Amino acid sequence: MPIEHSDNNINLRFVNLSKFYTEAGREIKVIDNLNVEFNQGEVVALIGKSGSGKTTLLNLISGIDHPDSGEIWLGNTLLNDLSEEELTLIRRNRVGIVFQFFNLIPTLSVIENVSLPRELNGSQGINSRASAEELLTRVGLGDRLNSYPDVLSGGEQQRVAIARALINDPDIILADEPTGNLDEDTAKEILELILEVTREAEKTLIMATHSNEVINYADKVYTIHNGNLIPE
Repeated sequence: MPIEHSDNNINLRFVNLSKFYTEAGREIKVIDNLNVEFNQGEVVALIGKSGSGKTTLLNLISGIDHPDSGEIWLGNTLLNDLSEEELTLIRRNRVGIVFQFFNLIPTLSVIENVSLPRELNGSQGINSRASAEELLTRVGLGDRLNSYPDVLSGGEQQRVAIARALINDPDIILADEPTGNLDEDTAKEILELILEVTREAEKTLIMATHSNEVINYADKVYTIHNGNLIPE
């Protein structure tokens, strides 16, 4: 059973969190002894140069990667002690992820891409479809339900990915450079959409980005430098 910690307002907590890699016999600390807390519903921007550790930190939160020391608490669940199967369920149920390159399944229609996570959880097809249709309408794609990813623009594909990230009503949304593969105008639209739908749903949003635009909207902004989170 996962160890539990009680604090209803804190949605994510790092305790002495560290992650390092070994390169040419030398230890390189990407995340260095972090102690940070994020509250339910906060929008958090992670900025920093390429290779600074933004994606590594998101991967640690989602359980894709594992810390070398310290603890990661998602709500009252200590992620460190979970098995790979349990971490998969965490990603499916409690963490929504929006990637830079969309990661849609090309052989599935728009609505099938969005409803798939619900169906993997055992939800009946008609219920999954209704929820997916509602979300797709919310992100402006109610008329593209049966289209396939290859006929969508980049901005439309990212809208599908946002709907997919929200389908299981997760505790937290992780966005890894979600506008990095889009032109400037589309990037601004997608950024505003992510912020709008996550705030409406009162989700914690942690976004790794190079975009200065998000700084104006975020509740907290951190620069990752030398393994530390430096508040702006």
